[in-house]
Amino acid sequence: MGAKVSTVMSSGGASSRRGPPTDYAGPAAGRERRLDIHVFVSETGEMVAGRAWERCVWREARVLIAECPAPQLPSSIETALRRIAADVARDRGWHGTGAVAFSLDDRSGVFRVIGAEAQAHSGAMVASPDAMGAHALELRIDGCVDRRLPCTRLLVCGETRGEALRRAYRALSEMPGPAGTDRAFLMNRIASRAYCSGLTGTRLDQAVG
Repeated sequence: MGAKVSTVMSSGGASSRRGPPTDYAGPAAGRERRLDIHVFVSETGEMVAGRAWERCVWREARVLIAECPAPQLPSSIETALRRIAADVARDRGWHGTGAVAFSLDDRSGVFRVIGAEAQAHSGAMVASPDAMGAHALELRIDGCVDRRLPCTRLLVCGETRGEALRRAYRALSEMPGPAGTDRAFLMNRIASRAYCSGLTGTRLDQAVG
């Protein structure tokens, strides 16, 4: 599947965009996927665009699992996303780290820029998985014992996707306290045949109901 861009960014950046208005909206109906490319700009100006993170599992418009590299993402599309993310960072004069968010129509291969932020909120997602392992998952879990507590972020890495999924499931099962709503939901998702096969977002929801 070839990469197609529906929105070409100019020096004006990503402020003018179509689609979901904020970073917190869930995927639209159909097969829309949400992907983030993190860009690292050194003090000397050297720029590196990382692998694609996908916001794989949503619940009530909250991202519960982000994964890198994005499952079943064609290399041609990832290459295009990384190139555009670097262009956005260059146009905006970023220094340090930032992230460019994309929406991808999984059926047509058309994608668009939906946001760009100079400082990404999630420290786990900013890091390149290359230094930690070949595959990485960031899981966000509710307070479990006390729902008033902020969510917990868990970063799990593995040499393969299968190893990362097994480690994530084990880590969730071994967390102390009663299983919170998010934790039970995540364990169910991670163990599902659909997620293990690489389905994400609305495709996963349709498969597991």
